[in-house]
Amino acid sequence: MATQLYEADFFEWTQRQAAVLRRMAAERANTELDLENLAEEIESVGGSDKKQVKSRLTTILEHMLKIAYSPAYEPLNGWRGTIRVQRRDLLATFEQSPSLRRVVRDEFERAYKEAAEDARLSHIDLSLAPIPTTCPFDLEAQVLNPDWLPEPLIRPPHEC
Repeated sequence: MATQLYEADFFEWTQRQAAVLRRMAAERANTELDLENLAEEIESVGGSDKKQVKSRLTTILEHMLKIAYSPAYEPLNGWRGTIRVQRRDLLATFEQSPSLRRVVRDEFERAYKEAAEDARLSHIDLSLAPIPTTCPFDLEAQVLNPDWLPEPLIRPPHEC
């Protein structure tokens, strides 16, 4: 069963294996293995995946905000490209560890607040359309949708 879980959901496997190792350590299993530190290391592998998911989500949201609320025209394609890459890698992580989808739901508000702050501090003029305090994007329909990108709310002036 553990092998099947490893194949189906790596993150969940790391969490369960760490719990089993800790249980064995508490039961003082007769082994030379350093069970507590093994549990810690296995759990940290899953933890780094969790941290990566939140980081990718924050980056996606930051660049969506820049596209929607910045009058800057030049970096639009770069921001769109960043969203595509981060989203692709995030969705690939979900294929390996479906249970990490709950991290996105759990961390969505916090990630949005960080993304909004990062967008405000990015030296992009956001004075024409202030960034909302609550996320204007729907998580499933927009943020995680590989076919959706925001449109600029402020149209840059056309150059001659």
